[in-house]
Amino acid sequence: MDTIIELQNVTKTFKNKSVLEGVSLSIPTSQVTAIVGKNGSGKSTLLKMIGGVSKPDSGQILFRNGEPVRIGYVPEVTPVVIPFTPAEYLTHMGTIRGLPKDWLQQRINTLLKLFHMEDDRNNRIAHFSKGMKQKVTIMQAMLEETDLLIMDEPLSGLDLKSQSEMEELLISLKERNISIILTCHETKLLEKVVDQILVIHQCQIIQMGSQQPQSELMNRVVFELSSTVSILPLIDKVIIEKDMEISSGRRLIEVNVSKEQTNKIVREFLERGASIKLLAPLHKKETEFLQQF
Repeated sequence: MDTIIELQNVTKTFKNKSVLEGVSLSIPTSQVTAIVGKNGSGKSTLLKMIGGVSKPDSGQILFRNGEPVRIGYVPEVTPVVIPFTPAEYLTHMGTIRGLPKDWLQQRINTLLKLFHMEDDRNNRIAHFSKGMKQKVTIMQAMLEETDLLIMDEPLSGLDLKSQSEMEELLISLKERNISIILTCHETKLLEKVVDQILVIHQCQIIQMGSQQPQSELMNRVVFELSSTVSILPLIDKVIIEKDMEISSGRRLIEVNVSKEQTNKIVREFLERGASIKLLAPLHKKETEFLQQF
C-alpha cells in the first residue's frame, strides 16, 4: 500500500516530560486514519508534527518519494466569531496567502460546491451552525490544492445531523484521493469512514490493521458493553476468553481476534455501544495498550 507520510522513531518532549517516544507509523494514500487516545495522550502534538506546525526532537518525518506534500491543517480551536461571509472569508484568507485572484475565485467556487454551501456563500458566518462553521474552516485549509488533510477533533460539539454531514464529506474527500488524518472521540466516525486506527497510550502507538511479524498473529481485546447486547453474530470471528458481569447492566468481554480482523471487530463492537478497555498483542499480555472511548 502506498503511503503519503511516514514517521520513523519520532520523539517529542515538553518541559522535560515525554509526550511521544520512538513513534513509527505510516499514513496510507487516499485513506482516512484516526488517532484515538485519552486527553493529553499526545494526539494533537502528533498532528502538529505531521502538519509541520512543530518539529520532533528526534526521528524523521518522510514524505512520499521525497516529493512535497500539500497539507491542509484544521486545528481543534478555531475562531469563534468571523465577521465575514464564506466568500469574503475565503477570499481574504487566499489573498493573505498570495494566491492568484482569478484562480482563487475558481477554487472558492469549487469548494463551495463540494461542501454544498453555494446557497450560503453570501450569508454571515456568525449566523451559521457549528457544523457549517466547521465546513468553512475546512475549506480555508483546502484553498490550495490538498494532498493530505489534517483535522483535530472535526466532530467535536457537532449535533447528529452535522456529524452525519461531516461523515459524508470525509467520504467524498477520500473518493477524490485526498489522504485524511484526524483525531476523534466519536465512535460514529470510526464505524463507516476510518480505514486505519492508531491508538496512543503511554507515549506509544499501536497501529491496528498494519502488517505485523508472524509471531504476532492475534490481538487480545477487552470490551465493556451493556448486558443486553447480543454478540452472537460475532462468535465465528472471535475466540471468547471471558464474559463476565461487572455491574448491573454492564459486562466485560475478553476476546482473541486475528490481526487482520481487529479493525473490523473493533468497529462492530463500537456499533453496539461498547468501549475498549484493553488492547494488546496476544503474546505480550503484560504490554497493555489501554484505550477508553
